[in-house]
Amino acid sequence: MKSRRIILFLYLLMITTAVSLSTGCRKNSNKTSSSNNTVKLSESTKTIPLEQLLPKTTKVTGKNKNQLSGKVVNDYMYGTIAGQYGKLDVCEKNILLALRAEPLFVDAHHNLGLCYYKQGRINEAIKEWKRTLELDPNYAETYYNLAIFMMDMNRDDEGIELLNKCIQLQPFHMKARYALGNLCKQKGMNKQAILHFKAYESKDKGDPRVLIALGELYLLEGQDDNSLKAFEAAARIDKENGKVFFQLGVAYHKRGLLDNAIVNYKRASELMPNFVDPYINLGDIYASRGEYASSLASYNAALAMDPSNSYALRKSKAVEAKLLEK
Repeated sequence: MKSRRIILFLYLLMITTAVSLSTGCRKNSNKTSSSNNTVKLSESTKTIPLEQLLPKTTKVTGKNKNQLSGKVVNDYMYGTIAGQYGKLDVCEKNILLALRAEPLFVDAHHNLGLCYYKQGRINEAIKEWKRTLELDPNYAETYYNLAIFMMDMNRDDEGIELLNKCIQLQPFHMKARYALGNLCKQKGMNKQAILHFKAYESKDKGDPRVLIALGELYLLEGQDDNSLKAFEAAARIDKENGKVFFQLGVAYHKRGLLDNAIVNYKRASELMPNFVDPYINLGDIYASRGEYASSLASYNAALAMDPSNSYALRKSKAVEAKLLEK
């Protein structure tokens, strides 16, 4: 098969995480406004040196739920559940009750930090997470949350350092692995990204985001067989994801399995009707087969969405000329 332009539509997956208080803060949470639409983030917090956040000792001085009274734990749990349902005022009130009764309660400091972060009270959130690590230097989730804060501040290198500390303490911390995979992918560190996504996949083989990321990385590394397997697995799991079917089309296209590529590009165009690339790749396949009418229709469909697309315009003129020769 002659070499041709195959569009590789590489989605950079945002580092998004669950919003529940028990599982960590979201990317860009510092932009989430509080009830009065005021984000409290001082310059001193924004530029706080990493060493000021890290614990100075490895000794655990805090207390966990097993060491506390039922009343304290109940207040904490009520606040945590309220936070999961977005009732942040109730969350704050009840976790503070728990902390007044037991100031060394590690989980309560951590979840109060999450509550503050979601309210936009970033200064207070960072203070609580710093206190969490003072009480328990091995609290992996706190390193993850601080890493997300660092990346929100465009301090990615320090975010990576914190994420690495997180997985050092908890090797299969899935959100940290996912974040590291995406960061490495963005930096072109493909092999490291694959390792992080594979670690994630060892705990959850059914996440199409990870399968798509692995498929894209395998394509970049020339591992076409692995890429195809990853995209096929993603398509079996998520049958309504146009990105999956487009990338599966690309994987078949690169292997010369053009009938399979056509089926998947068409499915991608159905699921993402305003996305031009499946139409362009269809145009390329039909042109390579001498099916110039179908090729022209595909390029014209792309141009209807993006009239300035120079590639589609040039190719449409070429196949139109072929048709006029007949």
